[in-house]
Amino acid sequence: MADRILMNKNTLAALKIELKEYLTALPVFEMKEQQLKEVVRTIENNIVRLNKAISATNEQTKIWVAVMAEDTINLSEIAKVDRTITKKQEIAGVTIEVFEDIVFEDLEVDLFNTPLWVDTAAEVIREQKTNRTLLQIEERNLELLWEELAEARRMKNALKEVFIPETNDNIRKIEIYLGDVERLAIGCAKLVKKKKEEKMVII
Repeated sequence: MADRILMNKNTLAALKIELKEYLTALPVFEMKEQQLKEVVRTIENNIVRLNKAISATNEQTKIWVAVMAEDTINLSEIAKVDRTITKKQEIAGVTIEVFEDIVFEDLEVDLFNTPLWVDTAAEVIREQKTNRTLLQIEERNLELLWEELAEARRMKNALKEVFIPETNDNIRKIEIYLGDVERLAIGCAKLVKKKKEEKMVII
């Protein structure tokens, strides 16, 4: 808002329209901030949960390391991701990804030459890859949501602490100025009238 404002009725009317718009926008940004905070909290909890699950699985599979080192089968080949299925969802103006499914490549296993532990290992690896994929999606979503939350917070604070107080202050200044001008005009009119009346009496 400019430091110098025109002290007239047109400016006053324009400022009142602006103020109305600011007062309408403020609760929108407050609600948006609250909604984003709740979603951010949920995703942060999901990320903590996924990290714990991944760490727990890492600890549990340490005992397999020696077995997996054998040349019997390449475990990286038994749980290859074919595709990840997600859908777009809009939350408070932010488009995020929602995980739906993960599809692994079909692998033909030689039942006679494959060790029995491979099925269990493959299941654990698939679960781990699923959790890692979920984690990546949630981390990307969190980054987008934090950006939008920061912007909503900036707008809310600007309206509450700058635009609305400044506009109210300028409206008050113009109303005082116009009131003074009106009183001065009335005073001048009364003085002129009195002078005329005195002139007529003398005549």
